[in-house]
Amino acid sequence: MANSYRLGSVHTNFLTPSELQTEFRDYKLKVISGEINFNPSAKALDKHKDLLYFISDTLPNDIISGSLALNIFGLIYRDTNDIDILIDDKNRYPKYVKDGYDDDEFSTPNRLGYVEIKYKKGVFSKEKEYKVDFFHNDNNASFITIDFNGKKLKVHNPLEVMDYKLNMAINTKVYSSTSRKHNEDLTQIFGQMSWQFA
Repeated sequence: MANSYRLGSVHTNFLTPSELQTEFRDYKLKVISGEINFNPSAKALDKHKDLLYFISDTLPNDIISGSLALNIFGLIYRDTNDIDILIDDKNRYPKYVKDGYDDDEFSTPNRLGYVEIKYKKGVFSKEKEYKVDFFHNDNNASFITIDFNGKKLKVHNPLEVMDYKLNMAINTKVYSSTSRKHNEDLTQIFGQMSWQFA
């Protein structure tokens, strides 16, 4: 299975909370020691080029976060339902829609909500609407600057995204489907590490 993780001789799609914490600690140590570096994946940039053109044209100074950030660095390979963006000015938009995250009070207190933004890349292209989920950058998130189509984009440091996902995966107050998605993302990342650095 693509998202399986080898525990002894048993394959599973999910790690236990203590296994996730141990794997994350080991992963951070590999980043600190320089064994792991975060570089954008050419394949991922190509796969998500429409989203990245939209972001570079409409949200050029903001920080790409969430699963798209992890996708950009080739850490996960799943499609994204929306675009997670960290912004400094939480009053940028007059109204944010606050649905879809039933466990906000426990997991995402900095979530502002989403805004649907229409975008047309060129004169002859079709207009498309993107669902952008905005989060207040209240913790001064660190980011990595990448080059995309001659422009600089800010991508949330994957360790911070993974730390957030870890907290969501092990928090018992978070709905199980949300928790499971974050666990599966982390399991995929750590599963790659086990064969890349064994």
